[in-house]
Amino acid sequence: MLTRTNTLYVADFGNQRVQMFSLNTPHGSGTTVAFDINSPSKIYVDEDDDDGPSIYVSVFVGNRVEKWTKGALKGIQLGDECRSCFGIAVDEEKNVYMSESDRHRVIKGSPKTNLTEVVAGQTDERGNGNEYLSSPDGLYFDRTTDDLYVADSGNARIQKWEKNAFSGVEVAGSNWTDWAHDTETLASPNGVWVDEQTKIVYISDTIHHRIMRWMPGALVGVVIAGGNGMNLNC
Repeated sequence: MLTRTNTLYVADFGNQRVQMFSLNTPHGSGTTVAFDINSPSKIYVDEDDDDGPSIYVSVFVGNRVEKWTKGALKGIQLGDECRSCFGIAVDEEKNVYMSESDRHRVIKGSPKTNLTEVVAGQTDERGNGNEYLSSPDGLYFDRTTDDLYVADSGNARIQKWEKNAFSGVEVAGSNWTDWAHDTETLASPNGVWVDEQTKIVYISDTIHHRIMRWMPGALVGVVIAGGNGMNLNC
C-alpha cells in the first residue's frame, strides 16, 4: 500500500512480516514494522492516528485482523474471527471491514461497540445474484460516499455496496466465469482501488495477469499494466 507520505508498505507473506519503504530515499532498504504474522494477506495503513501510522493486517491462516500501532511489538486482534481473511478497509470512524472468503461475506467490526455485523453478501451462501458474493477478496472503502467496493473474486466482478444496502451494484466485470481474455471480463480479481474524485476503479485481474482501469458506467475496461507473466497479487 502506498500512502500519501510516499511510503510503501508491503505484506511480505513468505517472511511473515510487513515491510516499510520510503520512496523518498532511492535504493533504501526496508524497515520491518510488524513481524511474526502467520501469512499476512493484505494490509491497510491509517496515517490519521494521533500516535503515528497504524497498520491493519489481515491474517489469513490465523483467521483474524490485527492492528499494529507505531513501535508495537505485538499486534492486537480486532473484532471476532475472520475466517480465511483477505481484504481489509477502514472508514473514518475506525470501523474495520473484513472479507471472509470461505463464508462469502464482508463483515464490519466496530471499535466503539466491539460488535461485528455483515455488510455485504449472505453468510455461508455463495451465489451470482447482486445480493450474493462468492469468495470475496480485496476491499476499498470510499470515505467520500461511504460506499464499499468488493473484489467479488468467484463471480469475476467488482461490486459496490452502498451503506446499509441489501445488495450490491456491479461496477466492473460480470458474473460470467468463462474467463474470456477480453477487456469486458475479469478472472478472479483480488484487488481493487478507487479514485475518490473521479470514481475510476483500478483492479488486479489475477488470472489474466494484468491491471485494469474501469471508468464509471463503462461496460469494458482498459489494460494499463501486464497481460502476460506471473499472477499479480495486490
